[in-house]
This record gives sequence, C-alpha cells and structure tokens, in this order.
Amino acid sequence: MSDNIYLSFLSRHRQILNIALTIAGFVLLGFYYFCGSSCLYLAGEVFGIDLKIWGFIFLSALLVVSILKQDILIAVILAGGLGGEIFLVAYQITHKTYCPYCLVLAFLIGLLFIINLSKKRLILSLAMIPVGFLVFFFFFQSIPLKTSDVGLPKFGQGSINVRLYSDYFCDPCQKLEPEAEKILYELVRDNKIHLVLVDVPINRNTPLYSSYYLTLAQQERSLDKIIHIRQLLFAAAKEKITDSQELAKYLEDRGIPKVTDLIDPSVEILQYMEEDDASSTPLLVVDRGKGKETYMGVKKILSTLEELK
Repeated sequence: MSDNIYLSFLSRHRQILNIALTIAGFVLLGFYYFCGSSCLYLAGEVFGIDLKIWGFIFLSALLVVSILKQDILIAVILAGGLGGEIFLVAYQITHKTYCPYCLVLAFLIGLLFIINLSKKRLILSLAMIPVGFLVFFFFFQSIPLKTSDVGLPKFGQGSINVRLYSDYFCDPCQKLEPEAEKILYELVRDNKIHLVLVDVPINRNTPLYSSYYLTLAQQERSLDKIIHIRQLLFAAAKEKITDSQELAKYLEDRGIPKVTDLIDPSVEILQYMEEDDASSTPLLVVDRGKGKETYMGVKKILSTLEELK
C-alpha cells in the first residue's frame, strides 16, 4: 500500500520535484562558480570546456526537458549525468581532493535519477550510465602543470612558517592579497615569520601567471618589489588577460622589465599542496613548531595574520 502511495505521489509531483531540484542545482553551481569565500581545487575540462560550464549546460537542458515533460530525454540526461558524476566522485577519492559543491551536485543528480526511474525506461537508463562514465573517462582532462626545479621564493628568518595559497583568478584571493601582503611585509620585516607564497593552479591560466611571478622574483629578490609584481599580476587577472604577449605588454607598460625566457612553475607548488593538504584558495597554513594550523576565508586569514604581529 505504501508503495502505491509513493508512486502516486511521484506521478503527481515528479515535474515539480524535477524543476525544484534542478533550480537548487543552479543555485549550488552559482555558489561554486563565484567561489563564495574559497575556490575549491577540483579543476578540469571535457572537450576543452570547463566543468562548471558543463554543469550549467547540463542543468539548463534538464530544466527545459522537465518543463516540457519529455520523460525519455529526462531519463537519458540524468543517466548520462549520473555516469559522469560517478567518474568525478571516484576521481576525488583517488586524488584525495574533495569539493563539497561537486559532491552535493552529485547527490542531487542521483536523487533526480531515482525520482525519474521507471520500469519502462529502466534498460535505457542503465545503458546510459556507463556512456556518461566513459565520456568522462576518455575526455576528462585535469588542469596540466609543467613544473621546474627552481624553488619558490622564501622570505624572512622568523621561527613561524607561513604559507599562503592563492590563485590569481580567484575572486576571494583578489580581495585578500592586497590586504594580506601589507601585513605579511611587516611580519617578514620584523623577522617574525618565514614566508612562502604558493600559486595554486585552479584556473587554466594560473600557470602562466606563476611563471611570470617565479621568473621576475628570481630577478628582483626583494619582497617589496615582488609584492608589487604580484599586485600587478592580480590586477591583470581581474582584467582577464590570458595571452602571454598581452600579459607581457601589460607588465611592461607598468615598468616591469621584459621577460624573454619564462621559468615553469616550481615543482614545490605540488609538494607544498600535498604536504599541507591544500584543497582550496585562499588558504593560510601556519606552523609555530607545535603542528600546523590551517585557515580558510578572507576574514579568518586576515585576522590570523594580525594575531601574528
């Protein structure tokens, strides 16, 4: 009897549930896209298109077919999406890097799949799951990062080790770094900390910016000049400059000498990320010699740096 009630409820409210859960997916993806207080390090693309864009395309298609009550298309889209999500969840488990936004979206897609599962379309649905999985298996590409053996610049002789993880194209990082760098400069100057700035390659264009940072830092060495360089790089990222020649001209126009041979990002980036289990930006790691402490979000990072003064 309870099964009949459940099936009756679904048949009467399936469209409303589909639309409501799809809109919830849009809201979730919106938070993920605009980063909230941190940008999560789960980056990749399929057929050259960023995963977040694919998410919006998927949800848009699902919303349209839900409004039009195209049950077969709903089943196909959800089954294919579920297969892709199974791959992405397995990818996160394998790399021990978890994105809560992605995991919640996977849950929503799984829930929608169950809501729309029926005996009539069972074979079709089950057949599309491996199709979605295989598409991601063969065409998913994580953001590549070629590295060099050149070490990251390190500043200060203090007893407290501080590492700040950021990405030039991360909105919260763009808000944080100008404020944080003022405090970091004072802490280094007063020999209270030993500082490393780590560029996390979340955005596909970040390795280019990292190369400029590393190359110019090798030439300048002084922290005040390097902070100025990083401020210019963050400003260029705000203007969405992604071409190497355009970036070079942008920097030259602002007094930065022309760079002929760029150094690839340092292998230390990946080493530090693994050591600190850095899975988001902005992220601050503080080691006072009694174990590491990790801080996320703009306000928390700034308040922690103030406490170190």
